[in-house]
Amino acid sequence: MLFKLSVKNFKKSIKDYSIYFFTLILGVAVFYMFNAIGTQAAMMEVSQTKEDIIATMNGVLSGISVLVALILGYLIVYASHFMMKKRKNEFGIYMTLGMSRWKISKILFWETLIIGVISLVIGLAVGIGLSQFMSLFVANLFEADMDQFIFVISWSAILRCILYFSVIYVGAIIFYLITIRKAKLIDLLTANKKQEKNRLKNPLVCFIVFLVAVGMLGYAYYNVTIGAEDLQTQGDVLIQILLGIVGTVLIFWSMAGMLVQVVKKIPHFYRRKLNSFVLGEISNKINTTVISGSIICLLLFLTICVLSAAFTLKGHKDGIMESLAPASISLYKDMRDGYSVLDVLEEQKIDKNSFKEVVDINTFEKETVTNASILEGIVDFGDTFNKARIPLIRISDYNKVAQIYHFSEYSLEENEFILLADYENMVIQWNEGLKKSPQIQIDGQLYHPKYFSCQTGFLTMSYSPMNMGVMIVPDSVIVQEKEWYCNYYIANYSDQKENDREWKDFIDSDAFDQQLNPNDAKWDPVYKGTRSNIYDDNIGTSAMYIFLGLYLGIVFMMAGAAILALKEMSDAADSKEKYALLRKLGVKEKEIHHALLQQHSIFFGFPLILSIVHSIFGIQVCNQMLGIYESEQILPSLITTSIVIILIYGGYFWIAHLGCNKMIEENK
Repeated sequence: MLFKLSVKNFKKSIKDYSIYFFTLILGVAVFYMFNAIGTQAAMMEVSQTKEDIIATMNGVLSGISVLVALILGYLIVYASHFMMKKRKNEFGIYMTLGMSRWKISKILFWETLIIGVISLVIGLAVGIGLSQFMSLFVANLFEADMDQFIFVISWSAILRCILYFSVIYVGAIIFYLITIRKAKLIDLLTANKKQEKNRLKNPLVCFIVFLVAVGMLGYAYYNVTIGAEDLQTQGDVLIQILLGIVGTVLIFWSMAGMLVQVVKKIPHFYRRKLNSFVLGEISNKINTTVISGSIICLLLFLTICVLSAAFTLKGHKDGIMESLAPASISLYKDMRDGYSVLDVLEEQKIDKNSFKEVVDINTFEKETVTNASILEGIVDFGDTFNKARIPLIRISDYNKVAQIYHFSEYSLEENEFILLADYENMVIQWNEGLKKSPQIQIDGQLYHPKYFSCQTGFLTMSYSPMNMGVMIVPDSVIVQEKEWYCNYYIANYSDQKENDREWKDFIDSDAFDQQLNPNDAKWDPVYKGTRSNIYDDNIGTSAMYIFLGLYLGIVFMMAGAAILALKEMSDAADSKEKYALLRKLGVKEKEIHHALLQQHSIFFGFPLILSIVHSIFGIQVCNQMLGIYESEQILPSLITTSIVIILIYGGYFWIAHLGCNKMIEENK
């Protein structure tokens, strides 16, 4: 009997709380899709570097899944609170008819079990279907070979979904039981007549609070952008975060008391059609959702920043890959042990004919050419840094490197030098030093900079710009044998080896590193950088950032949008009589639905607009932290982020609007 009653209640709940079930199903589907990536990637043919990154990504996704489960758990309990509120009168009637609290608890247990099983089954089915499209997305991002791709189901992801969501549903059941146990009969029977308290606020106080909030946010915006250099400690950064959070809460608190009063000053607009009714409803909604509205705004802000940063970083990395790895391979080592890279290759019997267009050059050091010789009076990082020598390279040797790397070649007068670097923080320091036209002394002769800014370039390939500084000097500089510093061996693969996948995999492997640097080596370590490894690492890490950004972004946005949608549907259920009264007063059906659309648009739009304002500054901070300044990389990421927001946030908005329209038509 109780089970049949639970089934009937479940059917009724599907009709009235479509947002709740949509969120459950979407949550399970998203959870499965991202936890199944590892199984899908195992079906693809990728390099060892990409495999390692995929393994790392799976570990990170598993850890983040715990956070995601907590967020979804909170969302489900929050939604359960609204459902419970709407059904208190029903449970009061059950108790009036003699049903015990224990039996009501059993009804709730069966309902939650039915909801959980059906949501899990449908969600997993949707997730398994969408994950096949996700496989294509994974393959595209990792540039994988899809010849061996087959339809695959991740049983580990299914088990994880069942485990995590079972725990969440148990939490929801406990919430129901506690609510029923503590509820009084009179409270249950009168629950539908109780409305959320809407405390009137002094408009003047609200206006003052609003100005304070704007000032706090403006101060924080300034500090994290223009004044970012003054943020020296973690405490300074934390203060800006707290200012942003408190400012957001105060904006929501003050708007509830200001909105109607401000619009009332425009009588023509306020009294037009149902504007006064709409503004009153909006004011009530904001007034009763100050904290939750602020949290939703901050969640949307995090979503926009995380998604845009992930896509921007991918575009940035894709854009610099060719410049980071313009040759097939670069090897270098300290040559003060008497061995060059070529000596090591010959010693280890590595076929030199596998390489072409070989560049074999050396750098050297002079006692008088140190960091302090350029940066004295500009920056002081301590004695060790100041006395560190800047590597020197002859102009003819550098031009050989420039030819194979497709860099600009240079010429020098006998008393000139050029400073070369690409590591951003050092470039800034070098530029400050070069502006003062410093004179350096080499073997008794003075040299001055040809350019008053640092030139971009490097000698060895790496995963990111890492050249701290190299000085190009004329060929006339004499080098003593004891002054030789590093040897560089740069080459492209021969025509035969360029298309030899097995050879390139061997060069990229740890086995080749071990061959260059055996345990009993008589020489200092040889360091390696290859185009394929750098490409694979950049592609893999970019893809990892994309998936992490999407996972967190979708969940954050889903949580915020679902809370707003549930609030709208709950308010629509409470306001049925208001709309029935409007019909009796002669208001046309079209105007009623238009008024409802206005309410939903403002209620959903206000947190989104404020989060976008936050994001204008937050995205700049993220890009500065990631070292991305190219505007052409930022625009595509913003477009992609906007599409995701429209699909998820806009989807919740439209479902909630349709559900509310249906509710207010029940008393038509």
